[in-house]
Amino acid sequence: MKKVSSHNYPLWIGAVLTGFFVFIAIIGPRLAPLDPMEVFDEIIRVGDEVYIPSRLPVPPLTIEQFTLGTDNAGRDLYSRLLWAIRPTLLLCFVIASLRIGLGTILGLTAGWFGGLVTRVIDLLTDVSLAVPILLFALALISFIGDRELTTFMLALIATGWANTAVFVKNSTLVIKQSPYIEGARAVGVRPFGILRGYVLPQLWPALPALIAFELAATLLVLAELGFLGMFIGDAFVRIVEDPNSGGTVAAGLTAGFPELGQMLSDFWNKMLLTPWEVAFIGVIIFLHIFAFNMLGEGLRRQMDVTRPRRRWRRRYSN
Repeated sequence: MKKVSSHNYPLWIGAVLTGFFVFIAIIGPRLAPLDPMEVFDEIIRVGDEVYIPSRLPVPPLTIEQFTLGTDNAGRDLYSRLLWAIRPTLLLCFVIASLRIGLGTILGLTAGWFGGLVTRVIDLLTDVSLAVPILLFALALISFIGDRELTTFMLALIATGWANTAVFVKNSTLVIKQSPYIEGARAVGVRPFGILRGYVLPQLWPALPALIAFELAATLLVLAELGFLGMFIGDAFVRIVEDPNSGGTVAAGLTAGFPELGQMLSDFWNKMLLTPWEVAFIGVIIFLHIFAFNMLGEGLRRQMDVTRPRRRWRRRYSN
């Protein structure tokens, strides 16, 4: 295994940030000071100011109880963010792994067997690359009509495998021409044995980088879907008192159990009511995507044998 270069800064930055987010995903719920689902509707007085979190959200650093303030429904934003990272990372990892797995299988098949099988897979790949993932996911989720976990996984996996399939196919075509492949054929090794014993080991080093890039791409699509109001689970309409009529009025949507993409829903209403909420969520999503991209780039550089290495001259004293 290659020694990690101290000058591979993307790898170090990506690994540290990703490790931090994984750590928060594991222990975050234990660090949350409050129930992320609890709505606070009691009156809170701070000097001359009066806050009712469920009706008048509390800004950050205003009340010690709510470090990052409250969200648009009167729940502790800090606790919700600590809870939201775990399901988001789990969902991204599962979707990215399935994308890589499906793309690897189809790429190996297309690169090795040829003929009609390759033409069919190439056609599916071209169609998948031509269709924007976000639009396809929106259309499929809307067509199915429910917001279950399996629906989102199907929508994000159905087209996300194509880039991996292209990479694996091209790599397989190159490996296929190697002398040791001809030697394995000569001694009677079957095609599946060659793929398992000779081709796949050549692809393993590239897969961690592909997974890291897919994690970033998956989280980006989940955030875009959340921004457009598509997220896992149900939403409910916030009802507040209308100061003009004395009755009640709908004041936007909010969701139940926290997840980062879901927390971007009803974006414009939150920008007016709780701008700090979308700011904190946006920064955390950006840092996640940045961490995954840095990790992927660092792993790619680490596994790139054609990349020139920096050499240091040794100085010898007489």
